[in-house]
Formats: sequence, C-alpha cells, structure tokens
Amino acid sequence: MAVVILTGCAMKEDAHIYPVGLFGQRVVGNNAYVTVSNVWNEMDALPLADKHCAQYGRAARFNHMERSRAIFDCVKSN
Repeated sequence: MAVVILTGCAMKEDAHIYPVGLFGQRVVGNNAYVTVSNVWNEMDALPLADKHCAQYGRAARFNHMERSRAIFDCVKSN
C-alpha cells in the first residue's frame, strides 16, 4: 500500500493508459512533451500524442524513439 501512495506522490506528469489489444499504450507528458510507450514506431503513437497535446492547444511533433517509446514535443499549432 505504501508503494502505491509514494508512487502517486512522485508523479509530476499526466498519465493516461489507452488499452489496445493485449497490451496497452501508456501516454505520459505535460504541455511541452509526451511519451507514448509500447509502440512499434512514431506513426502508431501519433494519434495518442496528438490527443494528449491537443488538451493544451498544441500539436505533436515527433522527436525520437527510445526502444518501444515514441517521444514527441507538444508545439504551438498554426
């Protein structure tokens, strides 16, 4: 129980889990960036990243991949 409480206190970012198939993608970020875990490539992650960034009036721009994680910057949309 203490681990759950301490983990919750340590999170500084918005985390959303979108279940897809047997394994789900995890979306973590803020108004400046977003990371989508458990994806094959940036195109698999783009819809979730765009949805996250849109909450802040921004659009997702691909930055790089790290293993099965796609990292996007949330940039001002034109």
